[in-house]
Amino acid sequence: MRCASCDKPKAELFPKKSRLLTGTTLFMCKTCIDGKMEPRWIIILAGRRDGTDRVRDFIVKSRYYGDPIKAEELIA
Repeated sequence: MRCASCDKPKAELFPKKSRLLTGTTLFMCKTCIDGKMEPRWIIILAGRRDGTDRVRDFIVKSRYYGDPIKAEELIA
């Protein structure tokens, strides 16, 4: 299976509730859970829904994998 955050194949994944989208359970590897990571797409959705203040910490500290999140992606 693949980790929801880093998208790497892992032998063991753990269910983890998203800090940004309540009610969303993700299957993530131990490395991503320990690093307090969130999937990039969840950060973008939460930023669109709740505003940039809600996701600022995740973006500034790069607590996601993938390309940098641009302002255009947060403004729907």
